[in-house]
Order: sequence, then structure tokens, then C-alpha cells
Amino acid sequence: MGRKKRAVSIPLNQNALLQFLNQKDFHPLFQKETDQTYLVMNIGEYEVPLFFLIRSENSLLQTLAYLPYQLQEKTLGETARLLHLLNKELDMPGFGLDEKEDLMFYRCVIPCVDGKISEELLLTYISCTRLACETFMGAIGTILSGSASIDELLKGKNE
Repeated sequence: MGRKKRAVSIPLNQNALLQFLNQKDFHPLFQKETDQTYLVMNIGEYEVPLFFLIRSENSLLQTLAYLPYQLQEKTLGETARLLHLLNKELDMPGFGLDEKEDLMFYRCVIPCVDGKISEELLLTYISCTRLACETFMGAIGTILSGSASIDELLKGKNE
């Protein structure tokens, strides 16, 4: 019989997070002003920053990928509707917007037991974030720019 692979965890602190992400060649950076580690995902022609925020006395890790678009007042309703529809369909929803800052993002909140996070779980969340952004940034950009409505996008998908 094969030996069961033992899950490896890292302490939930900025130094351990930076070290782990460096070991995995993500080339993380640290933003002193916000006390957050972040990395940059290159998706198509865009750079998408992914921030890691430790919350609630080391029991939660929040990841926040900022989409490389600014909200437009004229398409705010359609954009919000699209993000809602995406979240409804996704197994791991996380798209949102901040009207005050005119930003869109993909967010995950990961529970961490005993102030630690599984390396495998963290890599899975990073991968899911990348996949969600890669898959839907085009549609979000189309709606945001006013090039098409959600109904037109859905109609084109069903033809």
C-alpha cells in the first residue's frame, strides 16, 4: 500500500506567506502601507494584482484580485448584473465591485485552522482566482465598455 501524503501547512503570517510564494516562483511583493503581500498575475495583456490579507486574529486569509478596469457610471447596472450572474453560476463565487472606489475584484475568504493554512489549499485558491479572472475578464470588459449588453452576450452564447 502507498503511503498517504501528509498535508503541509504554513503559519498564517506575512513572512511565511512571502517565503512560500517565493518558493513557488510567484515573485510576491510586500506593501508596507497596507501590511499585505501581493503578487501580479499576467492575464493576456493585463496585470492583475492579487492581494493577501490576514484577518480575524489569523483565522481567515482573504485574497483579492483587482480587475484591470474602472467602473463606468453608464454601464454600472449592467456590470453589476453580470457579476451577479457569474457568481450565481460559479462553484466558487467571488466577483464584486466597490462603487466608491470604482473597482471590480474577485475575492476569496479562506478559513484557517490554528493560525495555519494548507499549502495545497492556498495554491488551489490562487489557481481558481486566476481561472475565474482569465475566463470572465473579456465578458466583463465587453459589458463595462458598453460594446454589448448582457442579453446580447447571452444570446450569442446560445446560438
